Amino acid sequence: MPENRKYLSYMSDEKLLDAIEKLYRSYQKAFASKTLKDLNKNIIDPFKFQFDTEFLHGGHPEETLRSEIFRQSDKTIANAIGLFHQQLLGSIDGFEESPTLPCDVRKTDDTIFAEVKNKYNTMNVRSAAGVYDELAGLAKSYPKAMCYLVEIIAKKSTDEVWSITINEKKQSHQRIHKISADRFYALATGRKNAFEELRQALPQAIHDFLNTQAKEASLANDNSSLGAFDELTETSAAYGTSMTETIYRLALSDYYKGD
Repeated sequence: MPENRKYLSYMSDEKLLDAIEKLYRSYQKAFASKTLKDLNKNIIDPFKFQFDTEFLHGGHPEETLRSEIFRQSDKTIANAIGLFHQQLLGSIDGFEESPTLPCDVRKTDDTIFAEVKNKYNTMNVRSAAGVYDELAGLAKSYPKAMCYLVEIIAKKSTDEVWSITINEKKQSHQRIHKISADRFYALATGRKNAFEELRQALPQAIHDFLNTQAKEASLANDNSSLGAFDELTETSAAYGTSMTETIYRLALSDYYKGD
């Protein structure tokens, strides 16, 4: 086992901490201070805003705005976490991320190729067919290689031939498998509990990373919604309306309101 590894035997501390840092930067960017204009680019649903404010947040629109920021940032964060898992798999000893091949991760001896998905339900039929075709191309080009669709959050622990229906025709290949993260980590590292070891190591690694930050690193109490809240307050005062009514005005400004 490599020496001086604090967290995992099959991955350097530097690579694990780098993956955590990149994910943290993605969180910072996603939850950076936003203006009211930023939030309303996709038009805030004013009805939901009103109900959320009254039903969930005790009549406090600032909390509703904070929730809206989280909602709008959710897809960005989900994508960032997917890249985090891809980077981790590419950091396992003997593996690397694969920017030049139609897959996310490869074993450096070209015997394993993998496409990584964060959750089992992240692909629709068309995107699944595209991934399968790419893996099928790799299986053809590398006759000794195994090709995997890796699901970090799978329905169950599995390693099975991936069967898929494309244009109403069922297709499968003995060297193209769908595999859960626990099975893939075990395969890649030769350690049956490698994925659990990662899960157990993450809290300490995250804690150590946060302790290296020059300022308070936690985003839990970030006031990223306050800029938008101040703007909403000023706009409401200018209109002479409540904050919720201002959200309605912003969302439905072009709607017919009668003579």
